[in-house]
Amino acid sequence: MSILATIKDHSGRIYRGIQFLLVLSIAATALGAAGLVRDSSFTSALIVSMVATGLALLVLMYMRSSVVQRLRSAAAAEAEKHHFLAVDAMTGAMTRRYVLEALDERLGTLRSRREASLLLIDLDHFKQLNDTFGHQFGDLALAHLVKAAERIFADGVVGRLGGDEFAVIVPHGNLAVINKDARRLLDVMRAGKSHEGKIVPLSISIGVALAPAHASNTTELMLLADLALYESKAGGRGRVTVFDEEMLSDKRYRRLVERELRAAIYLGELDLHYQPIVDTDRSTFALEGLVRWRHPVRGLISPADFIPIAERSTLIDMLGEWVFRRACADIAHFPGLRISINVSGEQLKRDEIVTMCDRVLRETGRLAAEFIIEITETVATAATPEILKRLEALRGLGFHIALDDFGTGHCGINYLKTLP
Repeated sequence: MSILATIKDHSGRIYRGIQFLLVLSIAATALGAAGLVRDSSFTSALIVSMVATGLALLVLMYMRSSVVQRLRSAAAAEAEKHHFLAVDAMTGAMTRRYVLEALDERLGTLRSRREASLLLIDLDHFKQLNDTFGHQFGDLALAHLVKAAERIFADGVVGRLGGDEFAVIVPHGNLAVINKDARRLLDVMRAGKSHEGKIVPLSISIGVALAPAHASNTTELMLLADLALYESKAGGRGRVTVFDEEMLSDKRYRRLVERELRAAIYLGELDLHYQPIVDTDRSTFALEGLVRWRHPVRGLISPADFIPIAERSTLIDMLGEWVFRRACADIAHFPGLRISINVSGEQLKRDEIVTMCDRVLRETGRLAAEFIIEITETVATAATPEILKRLEALRGLGFHIALDDFGTGHCGINYLKTLP
């Protein structure tokens, strides 16, 4: 319960306590007056009045003490909750959520001509460190990195984005100072960390992007710093790279997305979201599976930003299999409905699409009739004999084949009668 909620919870009790005090005080005064009127012992009446008033004061003091104690407890709980949400328990760095909020807040002040720098830091060969020296040493190495970064970037915010990835937000855009401090951090890590009486050298890679020089919002700044970090790794690791415009070239960006998407498939960063598919009477008869990428640095990424890149490599086959396996796992949660999965034209150019679907169905025990293979109108109109043959094979397995119905204003599907 928040502090404000606690105050609201007790305000009624305080008010009722004051009412109680007033009633007792009035009663005590009345008793005293009655004693005087009846010519009774004034001392007795005064004693009754004092006792009643004293009891009322004691009750109010007790209630005040109880409320203050509960408010203090609520404040302590609130502070503990904030600390839990803001601080990474293992390394002491700020959490990813806190870092993104801090960066949003900092970039929101750019209208006043304040600058910011974002450094993305990766501990090189982290898995190898864990495998060689144990996970405990790996954790100590991460904490060592955080302490060194906090010491060198004393005016900045150091946060852990996940795993061995960290971010530093520096409240200025002085590139010379940033480079100098980043190289100091490199040197500190190269000096190593003690392990069982020996010094183990450590290596980090750093990517830097500046605001507003390179970008003026969190998403773009994260992307550009990530591109710079990728260049540091591709250039041999253990170095600092500042973003430049050439990194936005199609080839470099595609390499970055391919590498990260390949890792995302294995690391569980992908989600399959579902939206209803309705027929002509507006009743839901199926669900369309839409893949989303939860990037550890850049947040939720739309498929429009990574599917075209995946289609230019064999990654589209890996991605397609992941989507179908997830749909097979999820279909049990939607009795009476089919799941529609989008199949790329690039997938249909290879025989692997048919063998993959058949294999996954056998491994998961699902029926092809529970699924709809959805292709775009563009793929359908440009279908070659080879693509038509594969669509026929998929239908032979039991799949329904459908055409994505663009331009209707709602998610509908027209079943293809002319295609297999």
